Amino acid sequence: MCADPVWNRVGGADIFAVPMTLRLIEKLRAHAQDRPDAPILRRVAMPPGEFVTRHGLVEQVDAVTRHLHQHLPIGATILLCHSYAPEFVSAFLGVLNAGDTLFCVPVDSVAAELEMAARKSFAGGAIVSHQTAPLLRPLFREELELPELGARLLRQPRWECATATAGPALLLQSSGTTGEPKIVRRDGPSLDAVSRNMAEACGFAPDDRVLAAVPLSHSYGLEHGILAPVWAGSCVHIAESFELSVVFCELREGGVTLMPGVPFMFEMFCRGQGTKFPTLKNAYSAGGPLARQTYDCFRERFGLRLGQLYGATEVGSVTFSDPNAPGFDPESVGLPMHGVSLRIIDLDPPYAPLPAGSEGQVAIAAPSMLSGYATGEPAPLMDGHFLTGDIGRIDSRGALTITGRLKLLIDVGGRKVNPAEVESVISSHPDVGACVVVPMAVDPNVSRVKAILTPARPDVEISVQDLRRFARERLSAYKVPRVFEVRATLPTSPVGKVLRHLVETS
Repeated sequence: MCADPVWNRVGGADIFAVPMTLRLIEKLRAHAQDRPDAPILRRVAMPPGEFVTRHGLVEQVDAVTRHLHQHLPIGATILLCHSYAPEFVSAFLGVLNAGDTLFCVPVDSVAAELEMAARKSFAGGAIVSHQTAPLLRPLFREELELPELGARLLRQPRWECATATAGPALLLQSSGTTGEPKIVRRDGPSLDAVSRNMAEACGFAPDDRVLAAVPLSHSYGLEHGILAPVWAGSCVHIAESFELSVVFCELREGGVTLMPGVPFMFEMFCRGQGTKFPTLKNAYSAGGPLARQTYDCFRERFGLRLGQLYGATEVGSVTFSDPNAPGFDPESVGLPMHGVSLRIIDLDPPYAPLPAGSEGQVAIAAPSMLSGYATGEPAPLMDGHFLTGDIGRIDSRGALTITGRLKLLIDVGGRKVNPAEVESVISSHPDVGACVVVPMAVDPNVSRVKAILTPARPDVEISVQDLRRFARERLSAYKVPRVFEVRATLPTSPVGKVLRHLVETS
């Protein structure tokens, strides 16, 4: 059970002592003072939802903060399990404004996942919608209304919970696509740094309308759907889910000017029957490799070059490849943002730095990086740089290109095969949709390469013989998959990333 809220008495008045405030919240208040009636949030729906004004958002944020101050100790960890809507943003900012630690969990989580997240984070409360309340209600003893949001606050958990004193912070769960998921902690200065960097690098502006279609519980989604737009004063159009027809309509008719997305989304746009988006000025991709054929198709169909962005849950967004900048390279994830240090190091200890143009592991130091893991486990750092596990190279301009993933390298007779290279080749075949390349054990000491793929369209019948010939013309013999397995679908995350660990075990 959490302790009751602690009060400080100043000048005869009882007040809460909040350790620090975010510059992000100060930016929001400044934007609201400048143009209080300007729209800042809207739900993407059919028909569209009402706009929330800047002043209205500030009022909702303050209301959430007051409720938390009344019912929870400052520094408590609070789960946010709510549908992706304007109310989500109000709760998100309200928790941080209260000086608490926020843990966003996907709204489609099952009860067992929610209980594990709550217990591992020692949560002292939860903000839930009426739809998600039944899943979390059994874990807490009390339930209160948050009438301003049409949501509920759960408190008094059925376990011992912890409080922090370092000020507002955010907990994020890593995807776990290449290992055990971890709960990452990023403190207030990290959030301010990444908000500023993204607003500057990606060009968020007060008159922008941003389509937030990436889930807001994902680090990329919340950074580009909440943090950067709020910092800049942009208006966010929030999609509860990626429903292609609804998103297409919003891009055509909603005045959207900027869209962060993931490769899966842009691939769906290319497969659809959509027309050009009249107001869209900037779109970029992150969360996984953007296939060159998707880039080419999107440019041809919609008249826009897709930029790329790179980051990780532990460090935030750290590079951006501006499609409007001179020397733009669609294969690159771009130049480092303000205060970001990139290094390419040897794949093995002692991890010596490598010169420009060399391929090795990507190491990053950034003002937006994590302060640690919730479990207390040390982060993999070398000289203050986070070891990402990604493989890449940096050119003479300082631009980064990601070429693979360290843990995924396949040893074939002593030679290393980069699955990303093989996947890129196979995915470029017109009959192939998604592709995952995995090791196939022949015996305890020998592995071969296996490709698991889906057809580009349901009516396509893939010829394995033709695909093998296609691969042999583009890859060295030891890199060509020994086995090609065709499946109707592959398991994916909410942001469309193929869940490799589920593919390998299925």
